[in-house]
Parts: sequence; structure tokens; C-alpha cells
Amino acid sequence: MIEQDDFAFYEKMKVPAPTWCPDCRIMRRMLFRNERSLYKRKCDFCKKDRLSMYSLERPYVVYCNECYSSDKWNPTSYGKEYDFSRPFFEQLDKLMRVVPRRNLYQDFATDSEYTNFAVYMNNSYLTFGGHHYENCLCCAQNFNLKNCLDVDFSSNSEFCFDSLHLRKCSRIRYGYYSEDCVNSWLIYGCRNCTNCFGCTNLRNKSYCIFNEQFTKEEYDARIQEMKLFDPKNIEKYKADFFKHTLQFPRKFASVRNITNSTGDDLENVKNCKYCFAATEDENIHYSFFVPTGAKDCWDIEHTGLGSTEIYELHSGFGGNRIYFSNRVYYSQNAQYSDDCYHCENIFGCVSLRKKNYCILNKQYTKEEYEALLPKVIKHVEEMRITDAKGRVWKYGEFFPIDMMPFGYNETCAQEYFPLSKEQILERGYLYKEEEQKDYKPTITADMLPFVKDADKNVLKEIIKCSHEGKCRHKCATAFRLVGDELTLLKALGVPLPTLCPNCRHMERIKLLNPLKLWHRQCMCDKKNHSHGGEKCPNEFETPYAPDRPEIVYCESCYNAEVA
Repeated sequence: MIEQDDFAFYEKMKVPAPTWCPDCRIMRRMLFRNERSLYKRKCDFCKKDRLSMYSLERPYVVYCNECYSSDKWNPTSYGKEYDFSRPFFEQLDKLMRVVPRRNLYQDFATDSEYTNFAVYMNNSYLTFGGHHYENCLCCAQNFNLKNCLDVDFSSNSEFCFDSLHLRKCSRIRYGYYSEDCVNSWLIYGCRNCTNCFGCTNLRNKSYCIFNEQFTKEEYDARIQEMKLFDPKNIEKYKADFFKHTLQFPRKFASVRNITNSTGDDLENVKNCKYCFAATEDENIHYSFFVPTGAKDCWDIEHTGLGSTEIYELHSGFGGNRIYFSNRVYYSQNAQYSDDCYHCENIFGCVSLRKKNYCILNKQYTKEEYEALLPKVIKHVEEMRITDAKGRVWKYGEFFPIDMMPFGYNETCAQEYFPLSKEQILERGYLYKEEEQKDYKPTITADMLPFVKDADKNVLKEIIKCSHEGKCRHKCATAFRLVGDELTLLKALGVPLPTLCPNCRHMERIKLLNPLKLWHRQCMCDKKNHSHGGEKCPNEFETPYAPDRPEIVYCESCYNAEVA
């Protein structure tokens, strides 16, 4: 359903209303984001072997970051005269295949080769999305982490392991939606807690086990008895913990200081609707991962830092009036463009830097551009294309599915909206066949030593992933531990992993709430609350579907229980 303020935005931006639902719109934008599927491929300029997000079968010219950022080539040399006898998307697709593309999106990275879609990294490995990582491994979508392993969607934390949505935490193992916590295991929704185990919704507590208070001596003795270095014990306690945490209410959504807004993982936002993972934003609709200060934007993700009046953009900072584009940064008045920085007044451009008045990478004068652009937009509207599924692509739609650079199962779309191979093909998306793995494992999970007994010899082993490639997680089937990883595992006293990094990441993603909302009523009927024993009348939009087992409260009832 398109609401009145949506129509006002489309009219303001002079674009037609969308023909795809919000979920399908974000899925197709995510088809530009292959974070984790990395391949060996030679740079097409220097011919050196590099890691790349583009497999050899993809029809692109791919440069390593060093060559891509150099002045040894000029993106405008690929410019083409606009051809009014051919559909625009056909011309743009051809341009995207010949203009060089970056092998990986990484900037300001030191000793961090195996990373992508991240900036400001030092000595990090398999980190994807976010910024400012130091000595981190197998992490995704974080800000300001140090010495962390297997942590996602967290910030300002250190020495944490296998966790989601931590903030200002230290030495947390298996923590979720918690902040200001220290030296704890298996916690959910806790604040300012120290030395706790298996606890939910605690505030300002220490030495608690499954929400029961102990003395320091009792707590230390019980933790010692648990032998948490043993993976079998950890699996048992994890199962007990997730069952235990269902006894406690969840707030309808992870929100803080919001005004007239709906979504999940929101903080300091105003007039934001159907948004997820957004902070310090205003008037944003149908968007995901908007971490810092966007305003008046519809259908964006991985975008922020002062972005305004943006529509249908995957990834960009500091832009204004960007439409139907991918990775356009610090630019203005850009449409249907891909990986452009510090540009103004561009349409259908690829890999431009500090350019103005360009169409299909061809340079024009201001007068020529302003005369040509309305004719081009009219042509895109009138000379439409239809794909094999009968979908019509015209001005106002995002890039056609056939132009997407990756297979659906290579991208983040598969993480948040998982589909089978049959579903992917039925919807007309590209499917990337899994490459045959020829790894020869030297050890299986049940043969791994306890972490306290592990030495550098374990780094020589090829460990068989327990999923054995039978999942949809881009399973590597086998993996090695690296030195820094073993150091962190031993420092935190947690068991050696039995799954490859991709499978571990996807197991955490399964614990996230979906990027969807349902209208529900608060489930609270407590007599000591303001509604006096009657069921609370408050209603809300929540990512907890009605058939889920969690107890879901409105904010006031939740606060009455945990404050």
C-alpha cells in the first residue's frame, strides 16, 4: 500500500510511484552487494592475482584497488553518444561491462586483504561491512570493534565472540542485544551487567546465572564446574539459554528515542517508516542500515552521513538527489549511476570521479547536458524493455534484474530473504552454481582439541565444516584457523569452531529479526501494570510475527518489567 506521504515524496522528486513492494525493492537493490563470495581473479590492468567479488564468468573488466584508484586510465574515455534508437538499459548494460570495476570495496585497509565493503581496517580478516576494525576476524556490519571474533551488527566493543547487537561491551561470549556488559556468557537484552551467565533482561547486576543471584565465590565456582571450554557443554547451555530466554518479555522492537516511526533497531529517529537499523535519521521510509544522519530519503540502505532527498540507492554517503543508483558517494543530481564519487549532474554513468554533466560517461557542457537530459528521461520512459518474466523496465524502476552483477545466492539478498535455487530461478534472478570444492579435510569437529589444549599445530589442520556443504550458507565445506583467531579463542576460553566462517555468520543471521513488520497488540496482562490485570490495549508494528513463541510487550509494559 502506498501512503499519502509516499505520494508527496514521489511528486517532490518527480518520479513515478513504485510498482514493486518494499520487500522486493530492497531485494533487488541487495543484488549489487556481494560481500562474502570471493574468488581468485587477475587484475585486468596489472595482471596480478587478486581476490575479487566477481567470479571469472562475470563479463566485466575488473581492476585491483591500486590500479582502479590510479590515474593510468580515464573513465570518460569509455563515454558513448546516447543512442535514441536503442533502449537506455541496453546501452547502460554495455557500458557497465567495459568500464573497469573494483575487485573489492575496501578503503584505508592495512593487513586486511580478505575484507570487503568496509573501511578503516587494521589487521582484520573476513570482515564485511562497517568501519574501524582492529584485529577482528569473521565480523560483519560493525562500527569500532577491537579484538573481536564472529560478531555482527555491534559497536564500540572489544574482546567479544559469537554475538549480535552489542554496544560498548567487553569480553562477551554469545551475547545478544546487550550493552555496557563485561565478562559474561549467553546474555540477552542486558544492560550494565558484569559476570553473568545465561541471563535475560537484567539491569545493573553481577554474578547471576540464569537470572538467579549468587555471591562472587559461588558464581566463580559454578562457572568453573561448567567446563565451558568443552563444545558439548556449550551446546547444552546454549540450548538451555534460548529456551530460558523465551520466559521473559521482549520489547516489541529494538527502538530508543523514536518519534512517529516504525521498524526495528532504531535510535534517535523521527518520521521513519518501515526502517531497520537506522540511527539519527529523519523522514526515511522503506530502508535498511542507515546508520548516520540521512533525511528525506525513500528506499535506501547502507547510506547516511548527511544524505538527503535520495530514492532507490544502494550505498552512498553525503549525497543529494540521487536516484536509482548503486554506490554513489558525495554527489548531487545523479541517476542510474554505478560506483561514482564526488560527481554532479550525471545520468547512466559508471566509475566516474569528480565529474559534472556526463551521460553514459560522455562529457557535455552544462548547456548541452541540460538540453539533452529531459529527452533522455523521456526516451527511457517510452522505449521500455520487458524481461523474460514479463516485467517492464522504464524510467522510475531500479536497474533491471538482468543487469545485476551477481547471482542472487552470492549476495546479501540471500542472507535476509533466503530462497532455494528453484525459487531464485523461478523469480528470474541469476543463480550462481556452487564451485566444486576440492578441499581434503585433515580433521573433523569431534577430533578437535579443547581450546586450552590447542597449540599452533591446529593451525595446520584443514577442518571439515559440520554442515558439509548441505546448507544454503555458501558453506566452504572446510576451513583453517588463523593465528590471531586461535589467540582470541584461547584468550576468551571458548571452544574451537566446528563451522566455516560463512556458516557461522548465517547461524547468527538466523537469530536476527526479519526485515518485516506485523501489526500486533501487547501481550501483557500483569495486574501490577497500569492496565490493572486487563490485557494491555497498546498496539504496535513489530518484527515478531504472530506465530512466534516470544512474549511481546509494548515499551511501557516492558520497561515496567525490567527497569
